[in-house]
Amino acid sequence: MTKKRDQEEIIDQLIDRSSDSINLGKKEEFWEIERTADTLFKNLDAGNLDSIEESCSSDSSVPLAFKVAIKLARSKNNIVEFNERAHISLVIALYNEHNRIKPSSQHPNGEDFLRVKVHQMKWLFKETPNYSWDLTLVDDGCPNGSGKIAQEIVSEAGYDNVDVLFLEHAIQEGAPVAAELDDPTDSQKGGAILYGMHCASREEKENHVVLYTDADLSTHLGQAGLLTEPILKGDYLAAIGSRREKRSVVIKEEQRNDRGKLFIYCWKRMLPQLSYITDTQCGFKAFDGKIVQDIAAPSFEKKFAFDIELMLKTENIEEKSIHKAPVAWIDSEAESTTTDIQPYLPMLKSISQMCKRYSETNEQPNEFSRFFEEIGRERWDSILDNIPEEITSRNPAKFSSFDKVDTSDLTF
Repeated sequence: MTKKRDQEEIIDQLIDRSSDSINLGKKEEFWEIERTADTLFKNLDAGNLDSIEESCSSDSSVPLAFKVAIKLARSKNNIVEFNERAHISLVIALYNEHNRIKPSSQHPNGEDFLRVKVHQMKWLFKETPNYSWDLTLVDDGCPNGSGKIAQEIVSEAGYDNVDVLFLEHAIQEGAPVAAELDDPTDSQKGGAILYGMHCASREEKENHVVLYTDADLSTHLGQAGLLTEPILKGDYLAAIGSRREKRSVVIKEEQRNDRGKLFIYCWKRMLPQLSYITDTQCGFKAFDGKIVQDIAAPSFEKKFAFDIELMLKTENIEEKSIHKAPVAWIDSEAESTTTDIQPYLPMLKSISQMCKRYSETNEQPNEFSRFFEEIGRERWDSILDNIPEEITSRNPAKFSSFDKVDTSDLTF
């Protein structure tokens, strides 16, 4: 009883000192969250951490920073409990990250993300010498020299397990993973990630997990243990961060949320074999190193829908082999590379092609596939202004079974 009271007192103290907001440009706030996570990790076992997460995730009175700390503590516990040798490869695409890669003292939207991500990986693995890790950054043809800036930081900091690659070199060399690309401008994130995954998995390693994430700091890398555990235990071939589970912790703009709901509804009509997945676009996914060479190349999708093709290929190897991990995610909107691109229509057009390539023929997927093959930008913009309430009012997790909105309801 005394131990339980002590634990409750520790939790109350940590909640009291935790912030209800997080500034992604301030490293000190991340360090405070990590200290909270360390205290939780050292004082509570896996069962207690799980119970606290269950009770706090949807409780609006619990500060955001504490909710993130619980995720980190559970992740670290997963890492420590795996006693065999393991290697984690992390891949990040770089495009127009010349501002976000700087510290906030040099740019108002600066996150100093390269140094911060290295720190986060070191924090996660500091108690586990059986783990090793490396980081590969891939310049996706950035016109503002993100890759060169990253090289300068790596050289200045002396990182010996961080490498910077350039997608244009893969194209020049005729690498299979860069097939169908004539120029880096033909890629939008997908080409860079696939190239990085391919390079990271060329050398066979024991218990190897290849993970990719976005350049921003939306997802604290201390949560990597939430993705590695399902794979290292041998239960799954892949694990994906999800922002749409009961225990997900998400700070996101509502406008993007409605667009996201429409996107989810439409792609589920075309790819029913992935119906158990809701969040395909969270930039935090991991794959068993043994399958990466097979799923990375050849791939026809090199833009923002590449995640979905990777999952389809994984599903073809083994059904229901993708684990959904609820994560803490904070929108880094200021420097987002997708805000102005509005990628959902091109993605749905690509998915319509995947529907033909990977799906069995049935009436409804063909209806949506034909619809998105033919639709133009003007009509799509009209749909975005008139998203059916049957979609916006529902939890996207229900879209696997709810299919009452057809293409005629998207015509205005």
